[in-house]
Amino acid sequence: MKHISVHLQQFIVDSLHPNTLAGQRISSNEFEKWKSFISQEIEKLYLQTLRANFNGRNSTECYVAGVIGHVTELSDIVNGYLIKYARLWQNHGAASEIKQSYIFTCQAFESFIEALVKKYPAIGAGTRFPDHSLFNVKTRLKNDLKKVRHHLDINNIDSGLNDVVTEGIYHIVQQNNLLRGHELYLRRLMADIIKYPFRTSQDCIDYLIINDFNLPEFFLFCVDTWSKRLIEMDGMFEQREMLLDVKSHLFDISLAHGLKFPFTHDRLYNELNKFLTEKYALVKEKLKISRQFELVDGQNSRAKRIMVNLSVAQLGLFIRVQVEKGILMKEHIGELFAFYARHFYTPNTNFISPESLQKKSSDVEHATAIKLKAQLISMINWINTNYNLSNFN
Repeated sequence: MKHISVHLQQFIVDSLHPNTLAGQRISSNEFEKWKSFISQEIEKLYLQTLRANFNGRNSTECYVAGVIGHVTELSDIVNGYLIKYARLWQNHGAASEIKQSYIFTCQAFESFIEALVKKYPAIGAGTRFPDHSLFNVKTRLKNDLKKVRHHLDINNIDSGLNDVVTEGIYHIVQQNNLLRGHELYLRRLMADIIKYPFRTSQDCIDYLIINDFNLPEFFLFCVDTWSKRLIEMDGMFEQREMLLDVKSHLFDISLAHGLKFPFTHDRLYNELNKFLTEKYALVKEKLKISRQFELVDGQNSRAKRIMVNLSVAQLGLFIRVQVEKGILMKEHIGELFAFYARHFYTPNTNFISPESLQKKSSDVEHATAIKLKAQLISMINWINTNYNLSNFN
């Protein structure tokens, strides 16, 4: 602790240790001297920090951050005396005065740190809270978080999104070394959320993107939401259009001014846009390959593909029935659906998405099953009629 005077360090580490106090009789005057010494040392350290003269900004920042870090360590030592070593001083004749003096010392250190943080906010943002104040800071944040969850509930925000938001915030709050930058960001974000009149879950998603809610859980929630929408779309043309629409919407909301998540290299918008760009390039490449395959060797359009008079969902279920009954092999199931997507098309879908075809083969709607059953029954009736099998058991 090169920035802290040796006298202050020795006083904290040696003179204030519960083992030292346990064997002493301490008068009221000595308690006053204790508090006076702490106040004087902190005042000297504050003036010393303000008067420190360095050539570069980085040197000043390193010095101030070092002072804050060292005072935080001293505060934690005293808080340890107050909590962990309580059994050593609680039976002392002046136990009440010792406790109050420990608390005074911690609060004096915290006031000093707060003064420096206020003067150098960019530096202070990267510092953690002393242990003595951490409990109260976390309690306030958790109370705000309860209000956030309630506000999202009464605004009928999707429960999955609500969980992602509240659990993500809770994870940050629970960090042992909670940084001031994170606390400030969460406090401002939650205060704004509580006042914001969300009309839909999409409003909430947009709000969080604007305010750079850059947590892995929320990033994955957005990615999963878009991926599910893609799979639900039968055709790759439709997928490409959807990705362009989302990218356009993402760009539009990125123009709004919002909070910046602390200590991240890149904004959430950039990370989400990168995902959409890569996904769009993949769909575009699949379309390109499908078109090349369709027109290879100068043959007529669709010469190598066959139209099937089913919807994509019905075709997916029809393939699944054949797989489950052993007509088609289960090995390399992904390649099987890719083959059908490449070689067949439907009246409404010129280029079928293999992923959508495979998903809809297992996630079957009741109406789809009914329609395919009717098709299969009509096929059986045709066999019965044409091959005289009506009475065949």
